[in-house]
Amino acid sequence: MSYTTFNETANRYSHLFQKRGFIKGDTVAVLMDNRPEFLIVHAGLAKIGVVPALVNNNIKGQTLVHAINIAEARALIIGAEYLSEYLKIKNDIKFKKPGLIFVETENNKVKIPAGMEDLKPLLAIEPVSNPSLLPPINSKDTLEYIYTSGTTGLPKATELKHQKWLQLGYASGGFAMRAISDDIQYLCLPLYHNSGINIAWPTTLVHGGTIALRRKFSAGNFWDDIRKYKATLFIYIGELCRYLNNQPPKENDSDNTLKYILGNGMRGDYWEEFQSRFGIKKIIEVYGATEGVGAIANLKGVPGMIGKLTVAGIRMGEVVRYDIEKDEIIRDSRGFAIKCSVGETGLFLAGINDLNPFSGYKNNKSATSSKIIEDVFKKGDRYFISGDLFKLHKKGYVSFMDRLGDTFKWKGEVVATNEVSDIVSRFGVFEDCNVYGVTVSKTEGRAGMAALTMLTGEKLDLNRFAAYVTENLTVYARPHFIRIRKEIDATSSFKQIKSNLQKEGFNPDIIKDPLYFLDPEKNKYIKITKKVYDDIERGVYRF
Repeated sequence: MSYTTFNETANRYSHLFQKRGFIKGDTVAVLMDNRPEFLIVHAGLAKIGVVPALVNNNIKGQTLVHAINIAEARALIIGAEYLSEYLKIKNDIKFKKPGLIFVETENNKVKIPAGMEDLKPLLAIEPVSNPSLLPPINSKDTLEYIYTSGTTGLPKATELKHQKWLQLGYASGGFAMRAISDDIQYLCLPLYHNSGINIAWPTTLVHGGTIALRRKFSAGNFWDDIRKYKATLFIYIGELCRYLNNQPPKENDSDNTLKYILGNGMRGDYWEEFQSRFGIKKIIEVYGATEGVGAIANLKGVPGMIGKLTVAGIRMGEVVRYDIEKDEIIRDSRGFAIKCSVGETGLFLAGINDLNPFSGYKNNKSATSSKIIEDVFKKGDRYFISGDLFKLHKKGYVSFMDRLGDTFKWKGEVVATNEVSDIVSRFGVFEDCNVYGVTVSKTEGRAGMAALTMLTGEKLDLNRFAAYVTENLTVYARPHFIRIRKEIDATSSFKQIKSNLQKEGFNPDIIKDPLYFLDPEKNKYIKITKKVYDDIERGVYRF
């Protein structure tokens, strides 16, 4: 598809919605797969100031109802691929008038349900000229509503302005990746996700170039796709690069066209190995919340770092001392937060100001206010509570340690789940290692547990793994319990999900997956039977 065709089709959307009475500030929910039409809809609505609410296409049932309803949309544009799911919950959906539903069929023959409209014939009669709008769109206007991942509760709709989209496009594509019009970007991230629509998309659109768009990430097809489309740029998120690195080595791993990759989630334990193995010229790790506050970038590619607290002369935030047990910021005698020193781990607070505004969550004032803290270092200052624990290094560099709710305490020691996961993953047979803490009767704190997903064709040697764990991890950091999973527990944006695993614990009456316990006397993993479980809960085993 050429830029001309793309723009003309986007203009048809603009004219259609203007004709239907939609005005600047109205909201339209969008539920669709990763395909060109998604980007066209996004552009067409943006041209006339209508705000798309980009619904996560992996959520279902009442979570989907919640996501659509909080947007207060006047219409829904739905891909035909999600009609069956939508029809299950349609009676619970509450639109603002006129409550129109448009179906994008991808030129397939689809039976359009009653009360819905087929977009194809509607768009065909609209002009391809650029729409007019008075007053015109400016950078302070709302571009979209994008949802939080929902790993800690129901998803929240975050407002993102045109200004932030442009900032991210120029910073990621130009400042960081040096994108040019000859570049081809491989895009397999979900387009409803911040990194897909607000980093990957503007990286190409702002600087020209080509996008090779895939519906979903596939570790097995990734490098073949890179070679097929001669891709030079890629945006990654979460555990995606670890999944790629965990695949069995091939002789042609470094024989590819990829030069620059940028994203969030590249851990220091495999950074250099990944870069060398696949011949990547530069890895640019960045950090930024969906809410658009506190963007940090590691432009020099220092392994393990997410960047510096100061970017282009602007201080993006601070790392403050935090009491994990009391769940509170540590303050001085005047009541102000204490900044971390080099080598210390603390809570990252992102500064809220004109350059980094926090617009809040749509229709959720309590959630918005809970993320803002005032009078942190002086009276009148305002910061965004990231919920992320950073370690402060020399020269102002920081590294990501853990999510606040994921870190746990055991034997009086703080355990960072990401650090344990890094070490366990090096055992070499796991596609994914998800570490979390579980409660054990007659003990204080939480004991470590790991949900392990094996690589295809691999089997776990329990004795060898127990020896590896006891040699490489201190007693308090070891996964005392392991659970063998068939599927990876992660969101569609490759963030590990721990909450359900924590709730289920290690009870064999609840869990059907294979469960094992690291016998503290023998330092060997044994199967958790009903008797073993009862003995653990009665305190027979001494941790």
